[in-house]
Amino acid sequence: MYTGLSLDQAPPFEAPLKFFLTAPLFATLAGIIVFFLDDLNMFARQTIGLVHILTIGFMMMIIFGALLQMLPVVAGAVIKKPKIVANTTYSFLLIGVISFFLGFYFYEKSALFISSISLLTASVVFLGICLYELMKVKPKSFIVQGMIFSTFFALLAIFIGIYMGISHAKENISASYFLFTSIHYNFVFVGFIFLLIASITFQVVPMFWVTNPFEKTKQKFIIYFTVVMLVIFSISLLLGLQDLFFYKIALFFICSYFAYQTIKTIISRKRKLKDLSVNYYLTSMFFLILGSLYFIIYDFFNLKVEILAVIWGIGFIMSIMNGMLYKIVPFLAWFHLSSKGFFDIPTIRDMIPPKQIEIQFFLHLGAIIFFLLFLIFEYSILLKLAAVVFALSNIYLFFNLFKAAKVYLDFDTSQSILN
Repeated sequence: MYTGLSLDQAPPFEAPLKFFLTAPLFATLAGIIVFFLDDLNMFARQTIGLVHILTIGFMMMIIFGALLQMLPVVAGAVIKKPKIVANTTYSFLLIGVISFFLGFYFYEKSALFISSISLLTASVVFLGICLYELMKVKPKSFIVQGMIFSTFFALLAIFIGIYMGISHAKENISASYFLFTSIHYNFVFVGFIFLLIASITFQVVPMFWVTNPFEKTKQKFIIYFTVVMLVIFSISLLLGLQDLFFYKIALFFICSYFAYQTIKTIISRKRKLKDLSVNYYLTSMFFLILGSLYFIIYDFFNLKVEILAVIWGIGFIMSIMNGMLYKIVPFLAWFHLSSKGFFDIPTIRDMIPPKQIEIQFFLHLGAIIFFLLFLIFEYSILLKLAAVVFALSNIYLFFNLFKAAKVYLDFDTSQSILN
């Protein structure tokens, strides 16, 4: 079932766990903050701070935790002293996201400088180590190559983001700021997150849902098409070419192609047991296609960019991350207990009650619907409902993941007492 994995090189469970459990707490905080807002304007300072609670506090937390676990296991890229790397990265990431939000929400310049230094430190330390270890892997599968490209785009996006943060802190917004903003967003969401999700999907979908593997030619096509597309996009912007229609068409094509291949692979899985985490994956693929289509048309009809943020940010990215967490955290708890010699442990499927996962899924879906309804009809009550449901969804996510973690902690503690 776990073909191609080097489980003996996995870091201690505690190393990625802190990232996984912290992420839904930041998302809950975002929901609480939204409750007290009257509007969602992507270009307002408060919304920029709020968005980064999700992009850094939720998405980057999960990505860093996943990379910490998956690089040694999937790619054979061993991170030395994983506890020290995890604690250092986690601490600076925590300081960075909190100071970033405070800096933008209250326009506190000192907080913006602190966030720039903290996020730069966390990113350079962690992603630099990841990139260094990945480059040493031989032979490099397309999954490894995708991770390398993704990490490279992440570093570029973060350096651009630091430049943007310092520009705000110094109140020096130049004409090039908006050009780099466009590059920053596309490097984050397409170069970093989409490429990494695609690369990890090639490994985890066949592993967790017992499907046929993704064909190597299709892996190669998705990864290299995305990279070339982003390079052409960046050069076009730097040369002053503002018509991005062909880029949007290319993005819609590659997102739809990836989503189609993923859906086809999951639907044709060999074991058709009811698995609620599949709902998150299929929902995510639907919103990926919808978002990339909306990206094409919203300029033509002067539609709201905030709708795109909800469709891609919550509908695509957060959905797939929820689904992955429900597979990864129970699996890691089971694996680490098994490796310590425990045999009377719950199965992976029993660690989190399916009913609780189902409730959280519908809360998550409800939050997306309420956010979209608010952005379409602009009734403030819809924003309040979206905020409450979104916060509840992430509270549920935290406690569901904690149940799996508690199974591990209870067994591990009992062993420590006996010893």
